[in-house]
Amino acid sequence: MRKTGVTFLVIAYAIFFYIAISAPPYARAHPQLAPELRAAYSAPWPLALTYVFAFSGVVLALIPIRAGQRWAIWTSLVAFLTLFGARLATDPRCLVVLDPHQHGCHTFMIAVVLGIAGLALCALGRPPAAN
Repeated sequence: MRKTGVTFLVIAYAIFFYIAISAPPYARAHPQLAPELRAAYSAPWPLALTYVFAFSGVVLALIPIRAGQRWAIWTSLVAFLTLFGARLATDPRCLVVLDPHQHGCHTFMIAVVLGIAGLALCALGRPPAAN
């Protein structure tokens, strides 16, 4: 169960990395968006923070979480909740994510749900045997 949880975590953080990589082309491809909204997606600081969160999350998932250290699970959960809260507070499209007929931040929400499910699997899994 722990391996599945770690896999879910790595996939979730890979989705965050994909979101950060695709933000500048997305902003250029949609000139009809408000300039503030385009700047929120493709500005250097949000992208840099997303890269840092994605990289540190993968490192947390592959080293301490896979080894069964509980502090890393809590740290990763705080990272997911921070990203979720910040995105929900700043992106009005995330409030319509439950309506499948409207565009919202579906990819982001899928990554958050996948990551939290992975953390739950890691927390519920038995710790690895000591060598």
